[in-house]
Amino acid sequence: MAKEDYEIEDLGEVELDPGLDAKVNRMTAEADKEIEDARVSFRWGKEQLAIVRQAADKMGVPYQTFIKMCVYQHALDVLKDVQAALKSRDAA
Repeated sequence: MAKEDYEIEDLGEVELDPGLDAKVNRMTAEADKEIEDARVSFRWGKEQLAIVRQAADKMGVPYQTFIKMCVYQHALDVLKDVQAALKSRDAA
């Protein structure tokens, strides 16, 4: 794809019709989210991935979504356990 040069003109405050304004705001939020997202990659054995894919299929979600859900939930559980252990230790 060839890089194209564009001239950008600041139009100042522009009032958009409500439908277009909502669309622009939604697209801006999606773009901001993409910027905030981080990519993570790792290697996994074929058997492990097959099990994950099977579980994801049973849950009715794509396997990458399933992995994200599981890792995130487990991280929350670990943090709760650590916090509880620290409170217990401090109370003793």
